[in-house]
Amino acid sequence: MRKYLFAMLLPALLGARAAAFSPLTGEDAKFLGVDGRQMQGWLDYGVSREGPDRYSTGAFGELAYGLFEKIDLKVTVPWRGWTSRGISESGLGDVLLEGKFGCACRAGWDLALKPGFSLPAGNEAKSLGAGKGGAWLYGIAERSFGAWRLALNGGYMYNRNSLDERESLLKASAAAALAVLPELRASLRLAAATNPDKSAHSHPLSSLLGLTWSPSRSLDVSAGAGLGLNRAADDVELVAGLALRI
Repeated sequence: MRKYLFAMLLPALLGARAAAFSPLTGEDAKFLGVDGRQMQGWLDYGVSREGPDRYSTGAFGELAYGLFEKIDLKVTVPWRGWTSRGISESGLGDVLLEGKFGCACRAGWDLALKPGFSLPAGNEAKSLGAGKGGAWLYGIAERSFGAWRLALNGGYMYNRNSLDERESLLKASAAAALAVLPELRASLRLAAATNPDKSAHSHPLSSLLGLTWSPSRSLDVSAGAGLGLNRAADDVELVAGLALRI
């Protein structure tokens, strides 16, 4: 269930040619523009050894549309699966509906807000969904420094659920991306989030290192590997996927 919640807390997240693949860096402050469209698909695999070993897999599809010059709308449909103690479950997760709104540009920083909410499509009895719809609001700040890009995300999620988990969750991440070659970018993301487990005494801290190859202006292909930085985070995470703008 924890891995599923991270998929909700870090759904994420990119629109322009200069943008890296979203699960690697978090949401950026760029937009698709009027009538711009983007499709993303990615896979992830996670291993947690806090308590009984747990192996998580996920497949995600996201469609984004540029309603106005600085307003994007997104829908994300996840397919989740997990295995622990010889028991396996898989199926549709909670569907995510989000918007992104440009706010301002201050001191070289592009600022945006991303509100969203979830539809309880996943089966909570199988740890594939929360059982109730949640809502969140994240702030985004992004700035370029020559070949470097820095993206900061932070926000709050109202985690309505029927699983006796914490309902107030905070999330923050910082990511840096470097243009190693004109078509290749390397990125590093550090993230922290409130642990939804009420009995937990620590909160997950994680890292993710990735590469994004952009053979054309409309296509990004990415892969990354992450490590948990404390016991509350998943030990290992692997991510791969692509983004296509049409």
